[in-house]
Amino acid sequence: MILIISIISSVIFYLVQAGRHDIQPDPVELTLQVGHSKSIQFTITQQITYPIRLYFNETDYLGVPPYLEIKPGTRKGSINVTGLAIVNLAFLEVANCTSMDPKYNSCLLNISDAFVRIQVIESYVIEYLVFIVGWAYFFAWSISFYPQIFLNAKRKSVIGLNFDFLCLNVIGFSAYTLYNCLMYFSTRIQDAYEVENPRSPIPVLLNDVVFACHALAASIFTVFQCFIYERENQRVSLGCGFLSSSLLLFGFGASALALLRTITVLEFITSLSMIKMIVTMCKYFPQAYFNYRRKSTVGWSIGNVLLDFTGGTLDILQMILQASNVNNWSAFYGNPVKVIFKLYQN
Repeated sequence: MILIISIISSVIFYLVQAGRHDIQPDPVELTLQVGHSKSIQFTITQQITYPIRLYFNETDYLGVPPYLEIKPGTRKGSINVTGLAIVNLAFLEVANCTSMDPKYNSCLLNISDAFVRIQVIESYVIEYLVFIVGWAYFFAWSISFYPQIFLNAKRKSVIGLNFDFLCLNVIGFSAYTLYNCLMYFSTRIQDAYEVENPRSPIPVLLNDVVFACHALAASIFTVFQCFIYERENQRVSLGCGFLSSSLLLFGFGASALALLRTITVLEFITSLSMIKMIVTMCKYFPQAYFNYRRKSTVGWSIGNVLLDFTGGTLDILQMILQASNVNNWSAFYGNPVKVIFKLYQN
């Protein structure tokens, strides 16, 4: 009985210690130029009585010291990491830890989340260009909605603007906004993504959420203009009505299946991205055919097209710069459908 109690007590003690102690790296993501070094700090959040040694994994891409010793007084320590070879993604992780405590050789810390994502690049200059180009295409796409809005307001008319295009735009950006908001704000979806993609960052950033919400608001406002300005006998076509109904049924059906747990939440938000992709692939055809039939582009803002084209071109340029900076072109040959989709947007 005493032996059983001792074993149970040891297990409980281990679990409590593992839960209480945690190793937090700062930063958790790092970009290094080849041959350059940066500092990473590791902090133990709970009190420790004896010095702790953290041992790191070995990799051909990073130069790191074999271990870091953390004193009880500070509970913090730093190491310098040097980029040895270009790589799109490498992990610096705490592979093991030991304690100077004579009772416990193991440090009893939870090291499963003690890792840093590191990218080793060719040049910081190219990295800055990637940043600038990224914000440039974000700005171009964000303001691409306004030339049409201003043109409608100036003419007090939406004649020449195809309603099928507007209808599909609202559906597409509704799905896109929902996708981004759920992925960015829902911890449940983020946890599910982490399970399927261990150690991968969430693929949605705050600027993605802002852009999607702004695009949806601008699209809805353009639809509102159709109710207050002259429009003659323009209306949504039967073909667009059928496609729109199919997309809505697909979206609501996927949400129902997710609520019934027939599909996962990740599969549900993937269905939302599919709706946006389908809309993007076909939304310009109605407007192009409308212009051809009228033999005129009056009422359709060319500024919208030019800014959309500029944003798409800069987006592809950013992909090229990123690929060249990490010597990894898998984004092009590994996922050609995505590349073709981006080219199609232009």
